[in-house]
Amino acid sequence: MSKLKKGDIYKSFEVLNVFEVADYHSTAIHLRHKKTALEVFHLLNDDSENLFAFAFRTPNTKSTGLAHIIEHSVLCGSEKYPLKDPFVTMSNQSVKTYLNAMTYSDKTVYPASSIAKADYFNLMSVYGDAVFFPRLDREIFMQEAHRFEVDDKGGVSIQGVVYNEMKGSYSSFDSVAADISLASLLKGSIYEKDSGGDPLEIPDVTYEDFLNFHKTWYRPDNCFVFLHGNIPTEEQLDFLQEQFLSRLEKKFPDIDVSEAAIKKRISDFRKLVTPEKINEPFVLYAEGPSGDGEESNTVLVNWLLGRAENALSATEKVVLTGILCNHDGSPLQKALLESSLGEDLAPQNGLFSSIFTSTLTLGLRGVKKGDERKVEKVVLDTIKKLVEDGISQKDVESTLTTLEFSHREIKRGNGPFALSLMARPIYGWLYGDGIENQIRLRSHLDEIRAKIEEDSSYLKNLFKKLLLENKSRSLVVVAPSKNYTKKREKAEKERVADFLKHTSIEEIKAENDKLHSFQQSDDDTTCLPHLTPEDFITDGKPMMNRPETEIDFLEGYDTSSVPFIKNVENTNGIIYLDIGFPADVLSPKDYPLLPAFADCVTECGWKDLDWAKSAEECALNTGGLGVNLLTMEGPDTENARKLSQKYNWIKRDWVIFRMSMLEEKSAEALALLSDCLTGVDFSDEKRVQDILTESRNDFEASVIPDGHTFVSNRVWCNLSRKNAVDEIWNGLSQYFSIKRIASAPISETLHSFKRIFKEIKNGGAFIHVTAENSGFEKINSMLPSFIDTVGLSAPKNPFACNDEDFYALTKIEGEVSADSDSELFVTSSQVGYAAECIPASRYEDEASFTEEVCTHWLSNNLLWEKIRTIGGAYGAFCNAEPMVGALIFATYRDPNPFDSCDAFELCLKEASELDFSEEEVVCAIMGCYSHFIQPQSPKGRGSSALTRLLYGICDEDREKKILGILHSNPENLKAGFKRLYEFSHAQKTEKIENFKKKSIISDKKSLNEHGFAGKIIHLPL
Repeated sequence: MSKLKKGDIYKSFEVLNVFEVADYHSTAIHLRHKKTALEVFHLLNDDSENLFAFAFRTPNTKSTGLAHIIEHSVLCGSEKYPLKDPFVTMSNQSVKTYLNAMTYSDKTVYPASSIAKADYFNLMSVYGDAVFFPRLDREIFMQEAHRFEVDDKGGVSIQGVVYNEMKGSYSSFDSVAADISLASLLKGSIYEKDSGGDPLEIPDVTYEDFLNFHKTWYRPDNCFVFLHGNIPTEEQLDFLQEQFLSRLEKKFPDIDVSEAAIKKRISDFRKLVTPEKINEPFVLYAEGPSGDGEESNTVLVNWLLGRAENALSATEKVVLTGILCNHDGSPLQKALLESSLGEDLAPQNGLFSSIFTSTLTLGLRGVKKGDERKVEKVVLDTIKKLVEDGISQKDVESTLTTLEFSHREIKRGNGPFALSLMARPIYGWLYGDGIENQIRLRSHLDEIRAKIEEDSSYLKNLFKKLLLENKSRSLVVVAPSKNYTKKREKAEKERVADFLKHTSIEEIKAENDKLHSFQQSDDDTTCLPHLTPEDFITDGKPMMNRPETEIDFLEGYDTSSVPFIKNVENTNGIIYLDIGFPADVLSPKDYPLLPAFADCVTECGWKDLDWAKSAEECALNTGGLGVNLLTMEGPDTENARKLSQKYNWIKRDWVIFRMSMLEEKSAEALALLSDCLTGVDFSDEKRVQDILTESRNDFEASVIPDGHTFVSNRVWCNLSRKNAVDEIWNGLSQYFSIKRIASAPISETLHSFKRIFKEIKNGGAFIHVTAENSGFEKINSMLPSFIDTVGLSAPKNPFACNDEDFYALTKIEGEVSADSDSELFVTSSQVGYAAECIPASRYEDEASFTEEVCTHWLSNNLLWEKIRTIGGAYGAFCNAEPMVGALIFATYRDPNPFDSCDAFELCLKEASELDFSEEEVVCAIMGCYSHFIQPQSPKGRGSSALTRLLYGICDEDREKKILGILHSNPENLKAGFKRLYEFSHAQKTEKIENFKKKSIISDKKSLNEHGFAGKIIHLPL
């Protein structure tokens, strides 16, 4: 641990504070650089996954997206690393566990992490050089911000990576409604503007604006460096000084580092983030993008809750929000759901506390015109009733229990746990509130609990002050309108026409020729540091996650009894319990119903508890109860075959009930699960119908944001039974299924649900638990009684059927324009998505090892260059899927999805003709390998271990695969690309007859411009 103390001077750093953060087993060290005023905050602990983040205040006074454009652009080369895209190069060759950059409403953050110390400092070197010393060439600005381009037919359009990304955002109704709702309360502040950029305003940004923004805000005296992990603070300070600060001292010799100057900078920033005072509630009507289906309004009641100067104040707002809408049975959530004024809760609902002044949003989606005020009345009346009649002790306890569980649980979502810890220190620095009092601790919950016990009016007064007596309130009504997108398209055309009055086509082409020359120039990537495969192999074994899994049997302790799968992990006193029922005992015709069944079965009440009471009891006694669907198809290795022969529950489809619980509440939680599994009768027709409607709406809202996933599912859905099931459950096939189910007579659906539940329970089950030894001691004694009460038995064999029965369920009717397996899904989105699939080697084939490296290299090199850098799409991917022997290409927020399909093949052809150096292959291996050593939370380790077991994947096979990747060489890579290119050109054979040529989501305009050979399907989103 560090020897630094408050008041110490370490070289050029002054130690502002040192304090213990016991909740996170950390010592907090806060320092300021005496010559540049850069601040550093380190949570020093035993975590070997070290994370750093450079954070800057980046206010946007207009909706031109300058902060967002800069975020993209600084990662396109710097003084020390003068490459076109060192960010992508590092992604290709680093064993990073996280690598990203995020633009927020008032700040930009650049975090990265690694479990390898040398790699960590390599990443910090690249990121620090990028943010402080970027190239920012005009070509980078044109590429990332905006430019005019001429297509083959002479048509002129606006392009740019950020421009197209934000066109995708403005194609999502829910995203637009969220922005309008937030901006309604924040007039006069930068939050009124879109920090990501409004595509109608992005072209207003000039290159000079771009350079000035970086010069103004990317300064050391406007920078906060967050550190987390076990690398000594002094070592990191030395690195920062040597690599960046010594150069920054020369670049900014006149920085005023006095306390008065620091306070003034914060004061000036606060003026930008402080909204105008709202004296009376008001109503705002607005429009958002409309699809082609029948749609109604989203109605949102919004409050400006004021400042959260410290973590206690912030926690009070979280508790208040939790009491109102912690779960479906919470007072306000229940009142809104039972009002029948809307189809379901608005996805924008919740507390937004990451900006200077917190906001709270509550409302409904799918509200009929004229019912806006009725929604507002339900919200206000419910809060008044709570204050007048008192707040239920159970609502208070369920909220505090949820927060306690959240605080105790070791989480890892899309990145390290440290990501969730950096937000509050950055918040404290950003607004000058101090850091120590911004870190949320369990003691704040204890303090609030004590206040509730001591003062019966404490919570009532909070509700009065923050909500009932708070005049800073808006009622926002956002209506879907077909004119919304038409107006934006018209404005874009007018912008182009106006530009052409002053510029010729030849001049545009000349400018773009310069850009394309820049984009296609070769980079010398040897300046970027990297590790080698040998760094991760010890005694012939690769470094990899190896959770230990034990298989036991309950009752008779043999294979005729219930399988009991155990993973012992340090869960901090939490038990994670899974009960899996086989889905494949059902007929294929039941499969489209299973996602809806999974949404409903734990949400509609059981035994003597209605849906609201069951939700309340779950919140009081568990960390959550839900259902997941899993479909499995494992490798054909000898180990997998042995497992399949030994256990009849390997490579099956499952309906898995998942519950988490604190050890001390395990008896109550298990009793609840037992009641659910034995007492659900689906008798509440209205509740089930409401859930089905919400599921349909959520699915519709996900298609545009996640279009790349949907087109990927389509191109390979007929390659195997598992892929077909995945499409039936999660793909566009399910979209059409849930629309039918939500509109079908509810009595028919309920009858099917009851039969399905009975059949899967009769099909047997497995039990899986991830817990500490103390957790197993608790639950082991309760499981025999639980099994007996619920009636669990060993899994039975699956229903006999053909794979063709599942393939038939993936077919979607459409207009066939030509004899082709390709599909086009037509929507009103301003950007598109494209996917294509070709054959590849299977998991058990050693050729698949190198193909993993091939696809990683392709994603981070040719695809990135041709589709993102040159083509302007926000993302382009290539993934090997060895379980089914396939390789998938896909694009994300793509302005030219039809052209991208051609680019896929061109990239593969070009790669097959390259001769790779040893250095290039080592870099690609390292980047590919990083996916296999990602740290996991205890829950994640247990869940992954279960999934691998159900797939039939053992550590011996995983080890062989990872070693194969680490031992790849230039010859392997060249052979791999040649093999994949040959696969892509193979004639139709039995092996590839189920491969779709391509799948695209696009709009009617693109269809008319490009034409399409295949099936055209209308998506009424």
